[in-house]
Amino acid sequence: MVNQVEDREASALNIELTRLVADTGRRMGFDIHTEYPVPGGRLDVVWTWSPPSPIPGVNEALPVVAFEIESSWRTRKHVKGDLLNLQDAAVALGVIVLAGADPRDVSLRRFATSLVDRPGNRVLVWTEDDVRALAAGRQSATAVAEAAAAAAARNAPAEPPPAIRTTAGDIEHNGKYRPLWAWLRAQQRRELRVKFADVERVLGFPLPDSSRSHVAHWHSYQGSAVARAIIDAGWHASGVQLSAEMVTLSPSPPPGRQ
Repeated sequence: MVNQVEDREASALNIELTRLVADTGRRMGFDIHTEYPVPGGRLDVVWTWSPPSPIPGVNEALPVVAFEIESSWRTRKHVKGDLLNLQDAAVALGVIVLAGADPRDVSLRRFATSLVDRPGNRVLVWTEDDVRALAAGRQSATAVAEAAAAAAARNAPAEPPPAIRTTAGDIEHNGKYRPLWAWLRAQQRRELRVKFADVERVLGFPLPDSSRSHVAHWHSYQGSAVARAIIDAGWHASGVQLSAEMVTLSPSPPPGRQ
């Protein structure tokens, strides 16, 4: 019975996300095709462009952006099939939407992100939030975090300067994990219980595998960039549960009050 309810919810979500993608494409001036045929399969939604005047040798609308929308959990094999379909369509931009709520989706998104990082047409891995952001004409939280991480990585010096103590008693932090540092600095000084996936959304990229296999990676492993970003923000991690992928983040007491 539970599976039937989950299947109905996944189907309704798939229909809604497909409609949002199609409606947004129309507003942008594209022609919309659902169940777009490719060799060996079909793509959920494709935005095509019809040239205003004939192009020799081109007799059909050109596929520009294509979407594969998965609203329930899928295996890695299924995601590989999505990627092949997008490559077969030869679109300028392909999007795999992994909108499922299964706990395994976090690991699947990490796999999909690494899978699509290859030469050829550009393929993105989106969540449900990205689709809703597209429809609303705004940047998603994931995209904002990714942009911040990319900017921090571009601006980080080859050899970071010595940490500078700020007036707040925290430490200025530069580098790849600056988005986590900045996010913690912006929080109210109270205990936070967060999922590893929440931290990844803030960062805009997956946590290293060691953060899911070693508790010390969060608070005491000297080589951990994750722990350093947390500590530099004036916070500390505790109550790490690797199996549940949860961690408690708390503000560190001011100097002299430990």
